[in-house]
Amino acid sequence: MKLKDKVALVTGGGRGIGRHIALRLADEGADVLVNYASSQAGAEDIAAQIREKGRRALAIRANIAERGAVDAMFERLTADFGRIDILVNNSAIDPVIPFLDMSDEQWDRVIDINLKGTYMCSQAAARLMVAQGGGGAIIIIGSMHSMATFPGMLAYASTKGGLNAMTRAMALDLAPHRIRVNCVIPGSIHVEKAYEVIPNYDPHMIDDQIALGRIGYGPDIAAAVVFMASAEAEYITGTTLNVDGGVMARMALWFDDLQTVERKVDGEQPS
Repeated sequence: MKLKDKVALVTGGGRGIGRHIALRLADEGADVLVNYASSQAGAEDIAAQIREKGRRALAIRANIAERGAVDAMFERLTADFGRIDILVNNSAIDPVIPFLDMSDEQWDRVIDINLKGTYMCSQAAARLMVAQGGGGAIIIIGSMHSMATFPGMLAYASTKGGLNAMTRAMALDLAPHRIRVNCVIPGSIHVEKAYEVIPNYDPHMIDDQIALGRIGYGPDIAAAVVFMASAEAEYITGTTLNVDGGVMARMALWFDDLQTVERKVDGEQPS
């Protein structure tokens, strides 16, 4: 029970990685407010599962891109839970839009949810943490796209790169208040929506491209979040943690064997 009697808020907690984070926080003793934008059924189901574990839970709809909605969500949190100890900024959108086709409205929507929404939720949580005393933990869920990306991911990659910088800057501002800020960067993670957007999706189709030989799962990320939220990480702030099975440790091209590499070095083209 690393987080016994702590109060946590998880944005985008109704599905995907967020639901695993919310459940794991509860397993470690936290009460959890589960935020959602559209996944009402999923968020209410997660809240019900958390209550079955003997912890308090509440599912709240709020568009984190709107200041009024964020303020109302934190007012409800204060009324129902009395405090906040952990904020997990998980909510994000990742549309694939070619740069030359992108509209200002599309750009603004990604920025508003991924970057501005994280800023507003973090500020609201930090103000409460400062007022109540005792410090706290803010965890940002980043992305490999902050370091290496694909065509069509300009807006998403820009926001995730911004979140890396936000982590460092926010950590400095909040350190005097004993509020730690860290970023957990998932690798290729199996999530439900992949079946909706990728034709003939197979979660294991890239296993051989991952150093540890398998795709990641929600509990892999949830475990890292729990660590960053716990007293075990009390001397860690302003950092990013890759939880990617070794994806970012390797070069983009996968060579079949050392002989192929040697031919490349000698200037030969492999057959």
